[in-house]
Amino acid sequence: EIKQQEHMLTRASTHLRVSSLVARNQIIWQSKRYIHLWQQSDIYSTDKHQSEDYTRGLYHGSSYDVAIVGGGIIGMATARELLHRHPELTVTVLEKERELAAHQSGHNSGVIHAGIYYKPGSQMAHTCVRGAKLMYEYCEERKLPVERCGKLIVAVDEKEHAIVERLFKTATANGVQGLEILDGSQVKKMEPNIKVYSALWSPNTGIVDYSIVTQSLADEILQSGRGDIRLAFEAKKFEKTSDGVMIIGGEPTMEGPKLSIKAKYVITCAGFYSDRVAELTGGVRSLARIVTFRGSYYQMKEQYRGIVKTNVYPVPSGGGIPVGIHFTPTVNTRRGRQTIVGPGACLTFSREGYRFFDFKFKDVWDSITNMHFWSFFIKNPSLSIGELYKDLNKKAFLDSARKYCPDLKEEMVEESFAGVMSQVFNTGGNAASDYIFERKVMEGRVLNLRNAPSPAATGSLAIAEILANIAEEDFDIKSAVAVSN
Repeated sequence: EIKQQEHMLTRASTHLRVSSLVARNQIIWQSKRYIHLWQQSDIYSTDKHQSEDYTRGLYHGSSYDVAIVGGGIIGMATARELLHRHPELTVTVLEKERELAAHQSGHNSGVIHAGIYYKPGSQMAHTCVRGAKLMYEYCEERKLPVERCGKLIVAVDEKEHAIVERLFKTATANGVQGLEILDGSQVKKMEPNIKVYSALWSPNTGIVDYSIVTQSLADEILQSGRGDIRLAFEAKKFEKTSDGVMIIGGEPTMEGPKLSIKAKYVITCAGFYSDRVAELTGGVRSLARIVTFRGSYYQMKEQYRGIVKTNVYPVPSGGGIPVGIHFTPTVNTRRGRQTIVGPGACLTFSREGYRFFDFKFKDVWDSITNMHFWSFFIKNPSLSIGELYKDLNKKAFLDSARKYCPDLKEEMVEESFAGVMSQVFNTGGNAASDYIFERKVMEGRVLNLRNAPSPAATGSLAIAEILANIAEEDFDIKSAVAVSN
């Protein structure tokens, strides 16, 4: 099975290199030096010269029908959805970083969620269930690495078993298929190293590499002939014009040169900068203020990777932030096939705080002046102070997993990567339980996606459908024709 997965990863990487080469060979401006360096790259997504190539998309102008701010998986999926629906539309994607999926989309557990946790009738529930279906279909169609390995949500005692039963009812209401409640002996037969009271078994939960999915979406955008992608373009100002929006920006941390593009309409999907970017467009700052949390991971050393065969999660701890430290097998093209343990949920001191001591005053100030966050902090001390301690203490971190995998030892793991997730808190300190769309900003020219935490990667293709639907309602998409250069 492992050999089959390794073969799938190799095939996927080859597929992306070949399809990307097809797109790039159609780009007028090319440099043999860049092509040579790119061909030497093992992994397409880490190509150091992505920015030069992507900014030379098959359609390259200064005016577009739609500009999408944010090159994560939702932004790319939305661009693809619009291009598929409207054959005359031109679209550009603006990304602050020098690679796509640089943050949340590329640094996560890689799980395709089934739709178990989310309130029935919510957009989060709908997009998770539909998005999982679309994600499996997309990966199979594009020959990307994906595995429907299943998931156990485990209860260590009778009290937690009540949560398992509640999750079963919620997931069933959401339309999740194939669920079973297992007792401890059934779990042990499935996963000998897991010792629990009971578990909810979800056979349709899976694993994927969302970073490579994002790259595949990028290929489609470029090959459409009507889309381009501009990396290292940080949107810093939005100005309304007589027929659209002027977006002014530049390379991050640089004073110049100043860059600008025009678009009839704008959709922002800016991840953990979504509140700031939305405010630049004229959005309401207080609608959804972002607080970021770091999730650190360990990974099993090679000889211990078989400790589990499936995803193993604890029951949710409450507070609306983490689902708890869990085991996940991976099919990640960048990091290889691993079994990861994590993540934590430690408050960051920088929105790009991938390390504990990363610090940016503006980001800290935004958090400490957010009264909704303080309400959360006071109500959930174990998720605030406790997670800070756990992030610094390996033993405390692994103790969370040892509650249901008692044979896990510190010498069996090694450090792995970290991710940062964004979260919005409502009045009373409750984590927002659904996506937040801010519509008809800048006199109807701008649509802002203000909150998209997990399971947004799973639901990305379905979220793109919702954003495209809203765009068709709010924008004059069907008659939009980009002004030529």
